[in-house]
Amino acid sequence: MKRWLFAGVSDKRELILYLCKLLTAAGQRVLLVDRTVESKYQYLARNREGALPLIEFCGFDITNGELEASEKGTGLLESIHIRDESYDYVLYDYELDQPETVGLCSQLDQIIWVTTFDHYEVERSADWFRQWLRSDPELTGVRVHPVLIRTVESYLTANYMMSLAEDLPIEWDTYVACIPWNEFNAAIHYENGHEHMLHIHRITRSFRRALISLTVQLTGWTRRDAKRAMRSARRRVI
Repeated sequence: MKRWLFAGVSDKRELILYLCKLLTAAGQRVLLVDRTVESKYQYLARNREGALPLIEFCGFDITNGELEASEKGTGLLESIHIRDESYDYVLYDYELDQPETVGLCSQLDQIIWVTTFDHYEVERSADWFRQWLRSDPELTGVRVHPVLIRTVESYLTANYMMSLAEDLPIEWDTYVACIPWNEFNAAIHYENGHEHMLHIHRITRSFRRALISLTVQLTGWTRRDAKRAMRSARRRVI
């Protein structure tokens, strides 16, 4: 089972949901664990009751419930089973709160830092990492994938954004993923929320290409396999 932790104060929901969609389209069993402020993912459920114990959404599962702790007390199981389902991938969306367990890093396959170009979000997300590093010395030197979302044409560059966090004692992946944004993608984002759907088949080609590249980086798949997953996801209009 692979575990990916997405960190940062920016709203990462759309990025993570699309990645879940691609993994699911490739035949993987996926669980998304909601650790956002006020459990933002609960609003994906059409008939919600103010809580999100476990729901199925577009072929994958989402929960904000407390997962059973492992025998080692790490809070992350070697194999997570809910409703007799086992998962190939577990994705965690952390916002302001931080993982409380020392030594958690060794159990994570990928750590992804997500931010927009917004100055507050970059600085606040960097502070999130500084606090986490202070709480767990084993994190020093950890490898982190930087992802810039909702990027637009600007003199602000990915290198500049990364320079704002260059003091962090972590190893940044040399590939900085940039997820492009425009008015068309923004409209789809709003429609996804109101319709309780994922219109991945309608996002722009540049957005799709960026998602494919990021999927290759995180999974180790070939680009051909990632493209196949994208084609399959676009055919499944749910």
